[in-house]
Amino acid sequence: MRRPWLLLAFLATASGLAWLWLDPADLRLRIDPRSREVALIIPEETIGRRTATAVLQSLPELAGPEQRVTLRDQLARPSVSSAQRVTVGFIPGQPAEFVLDTPDISEGGKVMPGLARVQLRGVPHGYLLVHADPASGLLETAARRRWLGRALVEAGAQAETATIAVGESDDGAFLVATIAFAYRTGEEAEAALQRLAGKQGDYESLGFAARPGTDRITRRTKLLVIRLDIETDLVLQALRRR
Repeated sequence: MRRPWLLLAFLATASGLAWLWLDPADLRLRIDPRSREVALIIPEETIGRRTATAVLQSLPELAGPEQRVTLRDQLARPSVSSAQRVTVGFIPGQPAEFVLDTPDISEGGKVMPGLARVQLRGVPHGYLLVHADPASGLLETAARRRWLGRALVEAGAQAETATIAVGESDDGAFLVATIAFAYRTGEEAEAALQRLAGKQGDYESLGFAARPGTDRITRRTKLLVIRLDIETDLVLQALRRR
């Protein structure tokens, strides 16, 4: 049985094409701008989702070891499920900032790129959005916890930021996630795509990532967007072992 961190990924071409024509406003959240990672949770979308509890209880891995129990307790509060949204900011060396029903603000705060909105809408029943700036800390945790395979971690190594959107298929059979790596240049983004394709070594399994034109989309957007569809049972088995 294949483990989720070994599953092959494919480029979400449809999302990439849409992003060429959309310019959504940035998300400016009332969270300390020093946050290296920020998570946005949509509690309404977690209802009935098989993966939501396990995934959200994995979020504290982005915090320091001494802060994780407190954050897990906060995420398990009944008030979370009734909130319109929950925002968590991760500042290295400090307790995570946990805010219920935080509205967007016009100035200050932590900024998520507007394309993150599109990314969250692009996964079915999207309930979690994580943005990392810089990407390095998130990738380090993902590699240590084996959330992502080595090929994906290496593909994002040169990225400036990383944004992950998580949802679930209508029937609950699959966790669906997209990872968007943003690079300084289109050339860096295209090179990361080629490295990923070469590492996988199976162009048929790569699906969209092997199709003509993918490299041009990546170059123009400076984004490498990867979609993962992982069997829910495998996700739960992996996260429960953590």
